This record gives sequence, structure tokens and C-alpha cells, in this order.
Amino acid sequence: MSLFAIVGVLIVGRVAYGVVDNLGREGWTDGARAMFLFLNSIVLVFGLFVLVLAYQMGRGRMWAWIVGLVLLPVTLLFGIVLTLVTVLATVGDIPWSGGGVVVTSLAALVALSVPRSARNYFVPKPAPLPAGAYPVHHWVPGHPPA
Repeated sequence: MSLFAIVGVLIVGRVAYGVVDNLGREGWTDGARAMFLFLNSIVLVFGLFVLVLAYQMGRGRMWAWIVGLVLLPVTLLFGIVLTLVTVLATVGDIPWSGGGVVVTSLAALVALSVPRSARNYFVPKPAPLPAGAYPVHHWVPGHPPA
């Protein structure tokens, strides 16, 4: 769950850095700036949604786990695209943010799906019995049920 939260933080941080870096450059038209801000606002909302999902996963919500398992491949693809854009657009720059999203998304996907303990964390548990109550057995060991 904390890896999933790190994915959200990396996405939000990437958007914040990209907006500050690219809007400070000269040569942008007003339409290009508006489109850039609109597209980054969509990615920002996605990153914030990932943070909310991470919180709900920490609370053991099965629906958040399922949605997270569906969204992690999308974030993996997003990170690969960020990495490729950075590598192809600027030679010599190191794609830290895209690479970080890829590595963290892959690690979160493995951590949320492979270990049995992770899967068991999200399975609904039976309600505890009230104090002094015993489960009702209709048969006694060694005798067939009635």
C-alpha cells in the first residue's frame, strides 16, 4: 500500500515539476499553454486518485485493491511513456520521474498480487462472535450429522 502511495506522489510530483519547468520556458502560445495545463490537470487528478486509493487500501478495502490492480498497469504504461518522451525529447537528460513511476508501479503490482498475505489482507473476515457465545454444532465428532 505504501508503494502505491509512492506511485501517486511520483505522479503528482512529476506534474508539478513539469508545469513549473515548461511554463517557465519562452515560445509558448496561449493555446499551447492552456492545452498543456488541461492535460496535466487530468494527470494530476489521476495521481490524487491514486493517493486516495492507497489510503483506502491501507484500511483494507477490497474494492480499492481491485481498482488498484486495474490501475497499476495504466500507471506502468504512463511511466514508460514519460520515460520515452524524456529520452527522445532531450538527449542527455535522465528520466528519473518516468523511470521512478515504472519501477514503483511494477514493485507495487508484484507486492499487491503475489504474496498470499497481501491477498488475505483484503479478503473479508467473518464477524467476531459476541462474548460468551459459542458456535452451534449440530453434530459431535465421531458421530454422523443428524
